[in-house]
Amino acid sequence: MKQKNDKTECDCEECKDCCWRNPGWFGSIKEIEGAAKIKNMSVKEFCKEYLIQEWWAGNKEHLSIPAPRRNFERGKKEESNNFDRNDEIKNNGKGFVRATWGHNFLKGWACIFLTDDEKCSIHKSKPGECKDVFACQKLEDEVNEKSHRAPLVIYWEKHQDFISKIKDER
Repeated sequence: MKQKNDKTECDCEECKDCCWRNPGWFGSIKEIEGAAKIKNMSVKEFCKEYLIQEWWAGNKEHLSIPAPRRNFERGKKEESNNFDRNDEIKNNGKGFVRATWGHNFLKGWACIFLTDDEKCSIHKSKPGECKDVFACQKLEDEVNEKSHRAPLVIYWEKHQDFISKIKDER
């Protein structure tokens, strides 16, 4: 098991790789508020500028869960999908919108918070899933999707009103 530490930023290859794959879900409203403060923005402005509504198809309904959008101006062509995803990029690139199905399959696009020198610009309040599950500060050696996402799903199931207050109407 890897040791959890209080680094202010991480420079390891595991973390950098995660930032190029699938940005993690925010674990709480408090994390979003902290990240908005780092960016010197209101929560609503922050969500519309930087976040997307990932979704969870659960037993009861589809839940929206805030996550960083991908930076569609910063991609690695050699790693990007070999099929045309222009519609997915267009549909997922503006506002606090609900992610389309293809958003989860887009590869080779950086997290919106990954800086040019490959650091997290909101590291002190980055998504809980990023710090607790992905990358070098894992809480467990073996983590499966069901075990680590269940608490996030339960939390956001209770806080869909937060999502509703901020979301963009298309």
